[in-house]
Amino acid sequence: MTIWSLVLNSFRYYAKSHIGTIIGVAVGTMVLVGALLVGESVKGSLRNMAEARLGKIELTLSSNDRLFRAKLAEEIQTEIDASTTAILQLPGIAKRPSGESRANNVVVLGVDKAFWTLALKQPEFKDIPEDGIVLNERLARQLGNLQVGNVINLRVHNPSQLSRDAPMAPIEDSTASLAQMEIIAIVSEKEFGRFSLKASQVPPYNAFVRLDQLQEAIEKPEMANLMLLGNMEELSENPLNRAQTALAKHWQLADAQAQLLQLPNNKGIELRSPRVFLDSSLAQVARSIDVNITEVLTYFVNNIQIGDRSTPYSMASALADFEPGTVWLNKWTADDLQAKIGDDVELSYYSVGTMRQLEERSEKFRIGGIISMDDPRSDITLMPDFPGMTDSENCADWDTGFPMNLDAIREKDEDYWDTYKGTPKAYISLKTGKEIWSNRFGNLTAIRYAKNGPEALESLGKKLLTELNPQDTGLTFQGARSQAAASVNNAMDFGQLFMSFSFFLIAAAVMLISLLFQFTIEKRTKETGTLLAIGISGKRVRQMLTLEGGLIATVGCVIGSAAGTLFAKALLNALSTNWKDAVASAALTYHSSSSAIFTGMAMGFCVAMFTIWWTLRKLKKQTACELLSGEFQVNVQTQKSAKRSVIIGGFLLLTALISVGYTLAMGGQIPPQAFYGAGALLLLSGIILASAKLRQLGGHSMLNQTHTLNIGGLGQRNAARRPRRSMATIGMLACGSFMIASIGVFQKDANINADKPSSGTGGFELMGEASIAVVHDMNNKTNREDYYSLNEDLLKEVSFVPFRLRDGDQANCLNLNLAQEPRLLGVRPEMLSGKFTFIETIDGLDPGDNPWSILESARTSIQLPDDVVPVIADQSVMMWALSGGDMMKSKRLGDTLDYIDENGRPFKIKFVGQIADSILQGNLIIAESDFIKRFPSESGYRVFLVDGPKEKSGEISDELNVAMSDHGFEWVKATQRLGELNAVQNTYLQTFQVLGGLGLLLGSLGLGIVVMRNIQERKSELALLRAIGFKKSLIKQFVLHEYLSLLFAGLLIGTISAILAVLPTMLSPTANVPYTLLAGTLGGVFILAALWTWTATNISLRGNLLDGLRRD
Repeated sequence: MTIWSLVLNSFRYYAKSHIGTIIGVAVGTMVLVGALLVGESVKGSLRNMAEARLGKIELTLSSNDRLFRAKLAEEIQTEIDASTTAILQLPGIAKRPSGESRANNVVVLGVDKAFWTLALKQPEFKDIPEDGIVLNERLARQLGNLQVGNVINLRVHNPSQLSRDAPMAPIEDSTASLAQMEIIAIVSEKEFGRFSLKASQVPPYNAFVRLDQLQEAIEKPEMANLMLLGNMEELSENPLNRAQTALAKHWQLADAQAQLLQLPNNKGIELRSPRVFLDSSLAQVARSIDVNITEVLTYFVNNIQIGDRSTPYSMASALADFEPGTVWLNKWTADDLQAKIGDDVELSYYSVGTMRQLEERSEKFRIGGIISMDDPRSDITLMPDFPGMTDSENCADWDTGFPMNLDAIREKDEDYWDTYKGTPKAYISLKTGKEIWSNRFGNLTAIRYAKNGPEALESLGKKLLTELNPQDTGLTFQGARSQAAASVNNAMDFGQLFMSFSFFLIAAAVMLISLLFQFTIEKRTKETGTLLAIGISGKRVRQMLTLEGGLIATVGCVIGSAAGTLFAKALLNALSTNWKDAVASAALTYHSSSSAIFTGMAMGFCVAMFTIWWTLRKLKKQTACELLSGEFQVNVQTQKSAKRSVIIGGFLLLTALISVGYTLAMGGQIPPQAFYGAGALLLLSGIILASAKLRQLGGHSMLNQTHTLNIGGLGQRNAARRPRRSMATIGMLACGSFMIASIGVFQKDANINADKPSSGTGGFELMGEASIAVVHDMNNKTNREDYYSLNEDLLKEVSFVPFRLRDGDQANCLNLNLAQEPRLLGVRPEMLSGKFTFIETIDGLDPGDNPWSILESARTSIQLPDDVVPVIADQSVMMWALSGGDMMKSKRLGDTLDYIDENGRPFKIKFVGQIADSILQGNLIIAESDFIKRFPSESGYRVFLVDGPKEKSGEISDELNVAMSDHGFEWVKATQRLGELNAVQNTYLQTFQVLGGLGLLLGSLGLGIVVMRNIQERKSELALLRAIGFKKSLIKQFVLHEYLSLLFAGLLIGTISAILAVLPTMLSPTANVPYTLLAGTLGGVFILAALWTWTATNISLRGNLLDGLRRD
């Protein structure tokens, strides 16, 4: 007979004894396989979402408000073998004509037929007809479950090529509307309903219209701001470089927001921009291609004044021909002002600051000369194409973006406009002009070349395009698919998360395996002793038992893997229902994975085999004679060891009491951490003192204490016979109940101290985000009344903190994907003074009274280079959102992230400060000065924090929603926003409590099984008690007291320690302790464990106990 045949025969013979152990292995494997399958399912769901939102797209080119020619996509397609399409993507608002429902933050997409060919599934329609619209399913639901044939209205952001923050930017055409759009289809996710370049499990609100109709609505014919390249399987190994090379070959000056024009009367060739001001990169290249150039800066002045005589609203040009400190007037203006050479002249003009704060400034000059109206310098073309002015028929129609006194415009001023249009009335030196009129958008409005003719025009254009790189103007392709893969592959690993949540469930399974396998070995001690007695080596015997244990583990793993798939589906169902806050209500689907199943089985097998190996270690210390006696030898604990445990336990108890007393004596707010630490010390103290009690009972002789013996005492002494086993039960129940009960201290309540500036709300009442930016200062009473007609009586005690927004991925716990390019918020640091709580700042900085000031002071304090921008982030963002839940990858102060600015230049953001969890979670905060330097075209503000009377927050929200409806604001209470963010962590904690509770239930079930096995092994002992006169009911009490005392001791120690740990939270008036869940879990554990113990006792003590004694 071989060793394998012996093992197989033994396995079959003791099959019933192995059932419990197999169940323990199966449970452990089920948890491991289920957790890994949940992780695979979450990643698989995110992967499917990424596939759906990108379709067949490989590369993207996004330019936001910097538009390029839509035809550029076709030209690139001729160069590379790929599908290309150019679209317009604009933020907007959708609402039903009746006004009964609306949706903000809508993504309005102007698309052509080529766009739909990149979807995973082609929709039934071929193209969108005029006045037709296609919605995705989420937007259709939001608007009231709309159907094909319904009609909606759209309002979209109108991208001005001149930023709305720029001087002379018009205000009135900031939006465009598309009315009475008939729904022709509602597309599914695979039909591009989920289309988005942002990594998120929540689909956007998408509305698709004809590209040419959207271009017409915003008056930007044949222009686009997003290019998509797909179906690129046949391209070379580096499609990104090939696409960028094709772009450099086919792009034109119009794509760089530039124009080369032949001036009339052979005055030269002029480089200008529809953005009015030339980008610094464009101006630099323009200077380099020819030395004979004339730089021009033309600005709008409010007044030209000499004494009490003035000429209102005029153009003034700065040229290199004039001396600093002098001004030259044209003949018309000189006559109007009765001016002569040498007179002092004052020019008044507006300087535009942040939030379009206008400051009227003035400069004094001396008249250096007068230019006749037929002088070549009296040039109408010196005025750039100011939107809102150039095409106006009269001065009264001007939309300058500045307040104008129309009464000041005289009839002669209208005549001048009719005759000379925007011909400058005053001329100053270029040096002076740059000093007073430069802004973040540029310091020139044109560059002129002393050349003429078509050949010169073509030659200059080629030189510009050769020297100018598309990336310098922000035109660069990005690998959309690689970014999506990185966001999914590096996302939080829900497999590891649920394995940690199931810690006590796995621990209970391990305990069950250990105890039941140990019972099986102890039952077979005589058999093992016989094998040793007949000459089989101890090593070979342990090998046989280990192989038998391997068979048990294998069977358990197979059963557990099957149960694991069901467990995974149950967890996914919970994530879609009761625990949906943990995944922001994402629709997760089950994804089976053979690698996850086999990995879970392997892990379960290893855990089971290690447990079995650890149990078999005791055989090394047993001789054949000892084993033939039928029992393992148990080491008796000495009184000295018990006294040592009492000293240690007493010291820990005293430390816990002193800690609590000191905290209470200090007064003020009670820190929860101090009580939690005291609770942990009390837990350890209780476990050690329980161990000391068992050792003390085990060390005392019973012969001298017969007068004090009772049923309870006998039960406790019997528990002390195997102190390790008893302490394993007490320790698991105590630790498990402590963790489950005390975990409530980590639950977050957004309403606690919500009115304090140091809280997670910053003391703000409302938080809002607009689809279409607000460019005016909302803290200015005049702006509120003039532009929005807001109720000033309601808003007189209200203040606003505005943020500029560079859109990107949400970097918070609501986004399951790893944010690749988190959203940036730009703010003036002084506006957040005293708000939120700073955890730490980078070494070398002095936060002073306003830690937010480090956003501006860090550059000089720690000597940051120009391409590094200081940033402050929320603790959860740095710790979790930017690391995919991996603590080893958490961002720390001093770490950096890579970004690309509007002009294609790379820069880094460096973490210099960290704030406690707040409503700003999901964003990275930089100084507004750094923001407008990196993204000058991002006009206005889209995120607002509102401070005002708490009792009026509802009225304020309603007023802002109605008055600013064209901006598509979503206003929420700050506590609601913080509560949504906190709900993720709270849901995780509840998940831990539930799965931990299941672990305790399994442990209590194991206790019942242990009771049954123990009674079976002790039937002779119990029969002897029956023989000497003990009633059967008294024997049951004796057995029940033994095991219920262990159960009660474990739960009591854990619960009392947990009550101390969470006492501050329980006493807080705003506490959100889940008493029902805790009481239900712990009560359920106690009741079920007691029931199983009682059942096991009754089953085991059935029949005549004396029969067992007779057999023996």
